[in-house]
Amino acid sequence: MRTIIVEPYSPAWPDEFEKIRAYLWPHISDIALDIVHTGSTSVPGLAAKPIIDFNITIESYEMFPKLAERLRKLGYEHEGDGDIPTRERFKGGKRDGFMEYHMYVCPQNSLELERQILFRDYLRGHDDARDEYAALKQPLAEKHRHDIDAYIEGKHEFIMIIVNLARKQCLMEQTQNIYDNPVFFDGYRKLRGNPDNANLLEEKPALFSLAPNLVGKSVLDLGCGYGENCAEFKRLGANKITGVDISEKMLAIAETETSGIEYIRADMSDLSSIPCRYDIVFSSLAVHYILDFYRLCAQVAGLLYDGGYFIFSQEHPLTTAPLKGVSWTKDETSHQMYYNLSDYARSGRRETTWIVDGVVKYHRTFSEIVNALTSYGFVVEKILEPIPDEATIKRLPSFESALHKPNFLLIRARKE
Repeated sequence: MRTIIVEPYSPAWPDEFEKIRAYLWPHISDIALDIVHTGSTSVPGLAAKPIIDFNITIESYEMFPKLAERLRKLGYEHEGDGDIPTRERFKGGKRDGFMEYHMYVCPQNSLELERQILFRDYLRGHDDARDEYAALKQPLAEKHRHDIDAYIEGKHEFIMIIVNLARKQCLMEQTQNIYDNPVFFDGYRKLRGNPDNANLLEEKPALFSLAPNLVGKSVLDLGCGYGENCAEFKRLGANKITGVDISEKMLAIAETETSGIEYIRADMSDLSSIPCRYDIVFSSLAVHYILDFYRLCAQVAGLLYDGGYFIFSQEHPLTTAPLKGVSWTKDETSHQMYYNLSDYARSGRRETTWIVDGVVKYHRTFSEIVNALTSYGFVVEKILEPIPDEATIKRLPSFESALHKPNFLLIRARKE
């Protein structure tokens, strides 16, 4: 029977992790992204069980069979996920000369890996939380010396409190509330006030074409802005409508210009404060401002009734792809001949100039978008890349560029 022992922190623990990493990495470096030290031994000054926890990270589960086979040849056996999704356990392998360790494999978008890193980094930066955790662990180890499940359960509430604090801190640092910038806000109002803008002529008709019958339905609008879509949902018969936006300025206008609609000021990056479930979640041209689309899909799934819909639009991935911004090759008369696509496979942060400098957006490939949805139980029912009709192009020749590169991507996904 295993005895649970919590020891004072040892500066040798990070060195022990590096020894294990140095052994494994040459065998898997062509498959894996990294090997990450997690758990209590990764926090300087924290008392811990003298066991190194680490995670081998991979790009996606598509890489897992190849990595598992490589580890099998090194003597490791896959034990499944132990009822913790997106974290795979392995046992065996080389142990002689190494400190005792637990080895896991996680895809880079693993929520469990995110939780571990958030907890680790928060304790590293907050000595008071680290010491409080240590003070909790020692009596738990003495009380449940031979019951690892009870020991883990005794720590769970504290861990989740810290993870939630860390996540909120992280999201606050990542989210840009550009719409409350006075210069941007005024410029955006003028842009949207133009009846010949692409949102009105292309995006909105496509968005509402994806909507099911809204009569008697509950609707959540993420990134609701001025509330014009919320007003349309009400006109179409929805009986409960909630609009969510991070911009205080936007919501002030929405509350003035619409009625019978609940508005919540919140960051789309964390929807944990939304108390209700809905039949349909809409989002118009907002998800490309969100860093973690996988997390957004997970939270939207939790806010939907079974059979509910997530319907959203975003800037087209071909638009968000170039690191240096959108560019075209033109002829001698400045007519756009074709779009210059670059950096499509380089997902991540983009900083662009749109009304003002420094607007932050996030680029994702088509496969990342679809895989995030299907990972959380969504079935993609329809995808649209709207383009202007011939009459619009004839009246507004600049809209012809959408025939080369669509401006928007829209998806209707149903929660099974």
